[in-house]
Amino acid sequence: MFQQSQPAAAPPVVDRATFDAALDAQVQDEKDLTRHGDRVAAARRRLPMVQVDDYEFTGPDGPVRLTELFGDKYLLLVQNVMYAPEWDEACPACTWGADNLPADMSRLADEGIAFAMIAQAPIEKLEAWKATRGWPHTWVSSGATSYHDDWGWTQPEGPVPGYSYYLLRDGVPYLTYSTTARGTEAIMPVAHVMDRTVYGRQQDWEDSPDGWPQFPTYG
Repeated sequence: MFQQSQPAAAPPVVDRATFDAALDAQVQDEKDLTRHGDRVAAARRRLPMVQVDDYEFTGPDGPVRLTELFGDKYLLLVQNVMYAPEWDEACPACTWGADNLPADMSRLADEGIAFAMIAQAPIEKLEAWKATRGWPHTWVSSGATSYHDDWGWTQPEGPVPGYSYYLLRDGVPYLTYSTTARGTEAIMPVAHVMDRTVYGRQQDWEDSPDGWPQFPTYG
């Protein structure tokens, strides 16, 4: 929840030269961060991979294998949505993450990347929530499989959010990378837009100046 009305606090007003000098220093730090990100990405591309069972999930029209989620692609991005079988709605953070996906998902397909969502809740609940949000995405239930337990997407405290990246090679699915917690932010454009506004995300974990609006992250 962000502050609807304009906050009273604001940055100090300075002359153009002072502003340009401060901005230049900030941009230099961000360039350093970008270059470090390139090094991390290079290491990510050198990770090994591990074979994954061809789980049989439940889709709206019946069984759906993990390999079927690739369609005619060889790369697959899966959003592991926090939606426990007993819940009436999906996790608000996961929902926000799905809302952040590109409006035109064909851009992913153009790059050979398929997309699907997986959650533990029954397919009827997934279909209902999907309709509520207006999502066109493939969403299957893992409730009848050990998928969530096998790959740590369910912990003793409950489901865990995150993304799994797969490669289909000779008909066999492999996990090449996965991320959870704040690692999911990498593909959330709204979060990055908010980060660059003067008030940031307005969340209570941020290091912001005194007087900046801040609210509970999932309030």
